[in-house]
Amino acid sequence: MSGFEMNATRLQDSIFIEENHDHKLESRRQQHAQPSRPGAPSQDLMSFWGYKFETLSLIPDQWDTTSREIIENRENMAVNNYAQYCSVIKTGIGKAKMLIGGEVDALWDCKPENRNDAINWVELKTSAAIANDKDMLKYERKLLKFWIQSFLLGVPRIIVGFRSQNGILQSIEELETKNIPGVVKRQGKGTWDGNLCINFTAAFLDFIEVFKNEESGYGDILSPDFVEWRNGRDANEADVIAAKARLMDSINQETH
Repeated sequence: MSGFEMNATRLQDSIFIEENHDHKLESRRQQHAQPSRPGAPSQDLMSFWGYKFETLSLIPDQWDTTSREIIENRENMAVNNYAQYCSVIKTGIGKAKMLIGGEVDALWDCKPENRNDAINWVELKTSAAIANDKDMLKYERKLLKFWIQSFLLGVPRIIVGFRSQNGILQSIEELETKNIPGVVKRQGKGTWDGNLCINFTAAFLDFIEVFKNEESGYGDILSPDFVEWRNGRDANEADVIAAKARLMDSINQETH
């Protein structure tokens, strides 16, 4: 199983899109079930390395409010992939206006007091150290994923940790999200183009807007419990409106 699947449903003139979680889990299961090359690390081990890089890079609060013990013992801390921020962005691509939410790793400094100011989000990534042209080509393709994720969520900075084949951190590179497409175009192999990606996304969103894919149903997004609750709420509202109408009719009859 390869690629990805998305669910989409329309509700009150808005289209809700989400990744098909079951498909994602099955793809991940199949990927992890594949035997590793002789001497190569497993998918689970590489995932652990990524989470360990986050643990080493982050602290739970700002420097002045974090104890020296926590700062100096990050190397010994248990890996935990549950702690995360969620960035919610109001933006647009082409004719489509979008509200996007997604997981973000960290803050560079602190959240601004003015809620309208941009937040200095940071995304942390790991990649194998680059030793030859083949490695560079693989990294350039990974940069596409890095850029898309951070670009859509308004993350201005990405920090990449380059590791050895044994998972030892060797170097760190700090990237500005907005500059990644230009760097790939000028210095890379030209494996992808940022403008082409944006134009394709705009055309795809236009296609979804006009494509009528279901006469009924919820696109596997709304749970049965939620649908039952919403239908019950709508029925209750209808009963209230009908009761008010009957009351007004009764009052009008009494006044005549």
